[in-house]
Amino acid sequence: MSLLSLTGCVTFPEQADLRDTVAAYPGGSWPKERDGRARFREIFCRVAAHDGEPMHDATRCDELLWALKDEPASSIHPSRIPELPADLAIFVVSGAFGDCREPDTTPFADEIGRLASQGVKIRAVTVSGRSGTEHNARQIAETLQSAGIAASARIVLIGYSKGAVDILQFLADFPHLGQQVVSVVSVAGPILGSPLATKADWWYRTLLAESFPGMCDPGDGQVISSLLPETRRQWLEEHRLPSHIAYFSVAGFTTDEHLSLGLKTPWRLLAKYDPRNDGQVLVEDAVIPGSTLLGYANADHWDIAIAVERQMPHLSSRRSPRRYPRAALLDATLRYVGESLESAGRPGP
Repeated sequence: MSLLSLTGCVTFPEQADLRDTVAAYPGGSWPKERDGRARFREIFCRVAAHDGEPMHDATRCDELLWALKDEPASSIHPSRIPELPADLAIFVVSGAFGDCREPDTTPFADEIGRLASQGVKIRAVTVSGRSGTEHNARQIAETLQSAGIAASARIVLIGYSKGAVDILQFLADFPHLGQQVVSVVSVAGPILGSPLATKADWWYRTLLAESFPGMCDPGDGQVISSLLPETRRQWLEEHRLPSHIAYFSVAGFTTDEHLSLGLKTPWRLLAKYDPRNDGQVLVEDAVIPGSTLLGYANADHWDIAIAVERQMPHLSSRRSPRRYPRAALLDATLRYVGESLESAGRPGP
């Protein structure tokens, strides 16, 4: 069965159909992305095997990380995984509405605490969940300025969902602070926006903007409009990303059994463009131009990074009892980034 027919019928695809596809990159004149999937798989699978989280029906690593037909062969060091980086200052930036149900909407919240207890210099940055990119870029800048980071420190910024877009805006608006940034990682980031924003912007501004009393600050109200596809594409065309930074991208898509109940309707809307979506973002919109593609998680937009099931158990319910091993995903990402920076000989700021 072809993806074209799947898209036309807007039915849930089978795993075999999805595995028979190839990686999706942004179009246009941007630099060709690098492919890090093979090495990332080696690291992720080793970490996931010792993660300690129940995997339920996902007993094989390729059920956690999609192995598409164009994935390169394994690297020359399949038995060695790098150490967690101890010399990097790591900041994980929250996504849209990420301050509305803290701490359960804080990306990788439990995992950040565990890594910090092991000596990794990592912390969460909660930006305004209902504001646009410029507002949140200022918040990221304020966080870094008040963090007491040494002038010689190397900074890694990880953005979940809209947090990745906010990070790119930060780099453009605060280039003096961005000089210390050596790496940016997007996790399920709507880098090129999302068609859902086109449909949701009017509804949010006219009907839903006042629907979060006492839950989170209203911010500047630009959360949805900042994710319009035409807005994001124009921004990328007008802004050159700093060349001294190494960029990485992790995207996600999944099947019906692992899709949250609350994401089924938006999944169907996005499936008209591509059934490979996480319920919020199309895979082709989730890659930073010029970045290294780490892989595609077999997870929906929530399960890949946040423990939304704690506060919204009904909306986050899935046919499969499996919860995605978020600890392994973050752990493997940091190991890959650390190894990549080391092998590239990235100098300090």
